[in-house]
Amino acid sequence: MMKWGTAAAALVIGLGIGYYAGSSLGYKSGMGSGLTQGVAQGVAQEKAAEAARREEAEKEAAKAVNPFNQATANPFEKNQANPFENVKVNPFE
Repeated sequence: MMKWGTAAAALVIGLGIGYYAGSSLGYKSGMGSGLTQGVAQGVAQEKAAEAARREEAEKEAAKAVNPFNQATANPFEKNQANPFENVKVNPFE
């Protein structure tokens, strides 16, 4: 019975040492630092893309608000109505 207990303890200790060694070697080889640098670059890239999309949306909104920014679309060119055309100026006539 003592052999099984010793074997189980050695197995658990070996697994712990292997996990620790693998973790520290992986971090030293760039897994930890490379991962954080990659995440930081990805976040910076996404923020730049978001700023570009926001700027483009603001430009589109500014164009949509102003109907007179196109030279071909003047709403007052087609309708030339004179509201005083049929008005009698002299009431005694």
